[in-house]
Amino acid sequence: MSRSISHDQRNIAFREAFFSAEHAKKRAQKTSVVVEARAKDLGLEHQVEAVPDSRGAKLHWLGDRGSEKVILYFHGGGYGLPAFDGHILFLGQCLARCASAKGRKNVATKFPGQLLQATEALRLLLSSDYKPSEIVVGGDSAGGNLSIALISHILHPFVGIPSLSLEAPLGGLLLISPWVSFGTETQSFRDNELRDIFPVSTMSQLATEFVGKGGERNNWSEPFLASTSWWNNVPVRKILNVWGALEMFRDHIATFGQRLQMAGNSINNVECPMQVHIDCILDAQTGLEPGPMSVKIWEWLLEVL
Repeated sequence: MSRSISHDQRNIAFREAFFSAEHAKKRAQKTSVVVEARAKDLGLEHQVEAVPDSRGAKLHWLGDRGSEKVILYFHGGGYGLPAFDGHILFLGQCLARCASAKGRKNVATKFPGQLLQATEALRLLLSSDYKPSEIVVGGDSAGGNLSIALISHILHPFVGIPSLSLEAPLGGLLLISPWVSFGTETQSFRDNELRDIFPVSTMSQLATEFVGKGGERNNWSEPFLASTSWWNNVPVRKILNVWGALEMFRDHIATFGQRLQMAGNSINNVECPMQVHIDCILDAQTGLEPGPMSVKIWEWLLEVL
């Protein structure tokens, strides 16, 4: 059982919505539509900017674009689904507690397309007079995967994508239930398949669509494959890695966080009791009381922004 009967009912509803990738895609609205509508509801300033040299990626700016610090946020969805209301509503909640926040659209292309877009998005921010220390990179689920891939690319440039060097460490790295492995063999998958918000088959299908059949499973697309030494000298001042105790990704995320810590990085690994995958996003989507995951993220953002 999760935090309440209402949360259990919410999780069941999302699991039904994510019954298959095709089913979820048919129900989803375009990211641009969701961002515009929810930003209007929340009274947030919203601007769209094309990212040069990124194969059509766009940045969705939320809040005061003239703020001193910024979050480059990559939304989840298995690289195949657009953002949903909860992503924007949760960013709105973050805005209510911090000075600024920023959302970005993912384009549904195979790896390494999104890595190119993420790299050029960060390059655009750096060219817009933001210092590395004023930028927090983060995301949930597949967006967490992309955030980690971006860090990997900075450390170990991926062939075929322009490299990106930093003059100083980034201000922070926020990982919310990051999708770090495409494997399904851990105990947490067996324990939580009927508790979490999507079936194993849906994530396996999205993983195949992302990397292609038989291809591109490497340290950039699947960070769990990388050794501890790969993560030496991550160019980030502080890292927050949060996940739910009732999510299927639990064991992979916890082990990955330990590797980052063993590599000497400043990281806070937090398992949230009675919470599922991206629980903070789901709370915002359904209007339920924010849980420990949300609170921890807000506390951390106040430290780094």
